[in-house]
Amino acid sequence: AVAEAAVRGGFAGFTPQNLSNTVWAYATAGHYHQALLAECSRVISDSLAQDPSMWSTQDRVQLHQWQLWLSLERGADGQQHLLSQSQRKLCCDAMQGTEVTISRLQRSVAIALASVQSGFEEEYLEPRTGYSLDLALPSTRVAIEVDGPSHFLLPDGRGARKPNGPTLLKRRLLAAAGWRVISVPFFEWDALSTASERQTYLEMAVAPPQ
Repeated sequence: AVAEAAVRGGFAGFTPQNLSNTVWAYATAGHYHQALLAECSRVISDSLAQDPSMWSTQDRVQLHQWQLWLSLERGADGQQHLLSQSQRKLCCDAMQGTEVTISRLQRSVAIALASVQSGFEEEYLEPRTGYSLDLALPSTRVAIEVDGPSHFLLPDGRGARKPNGPTLLKRRLLAAAGWRVISVPFFEWDALSTASERQTYLEMAVAPPQ
C-alpha cells in the first residue's frame, strides 16, 4: 500500500537521498516492483538530467548498485528501468572514485594468502561492477572478501552474526558478474592462533569447489 501511494503521488516530496535509499533497498532485498521501479526510474532520470549536482556521491553509489541489480539479476525486466548511458556512467564514476582503506585484518589475510597462492591483487577494481575487491585473482575470477565487524549485523539470540545488506548485495552482484566470492569473516580469522592454522584455512577456502 505504501509503494502504491508513493507511485500515485509521483514521489512528491522525495529528496535524492530518499529516492536513492528506496531503489537501493529494493535491490538489496531483491524485490521487484514494476510500477514503483518504473516511476522511480522516470523521476530519477529527470532529476539527474536537470541538476546532477543535487545527488551526493553516496546517492550516486546507491543508484549504481541499483542499476547493477537491474542489469545483472533482473534480466529483461530490469532493462526497461535502466538510466541513460551517461547517467549510468555518472553513477559508476562515483562508485569507482570511492576511497578505500585497507584494514590491519585485510593485511593479515593478504600476507598469509601470499604463502598459499600467488597472483592475488589487493583492492582490485572490478571493471564491470565498479566494486573494489579486497583480494582478487582475475585470471580465475576468484575474490576474497575480508569481512570485519561493519559487514555484519549484531549477534542474534544464539550469538550468530549474519552479513548485513550491503555485504550480501555485493556478494550477489559479484557472483552475477561471474566471480566466485569467498568470505573471510573476522571472527573466524581471529580464532586462528598460528600461521599454520591460517594457511590451512586459506588453502581450504581457495581450493576449487568439488
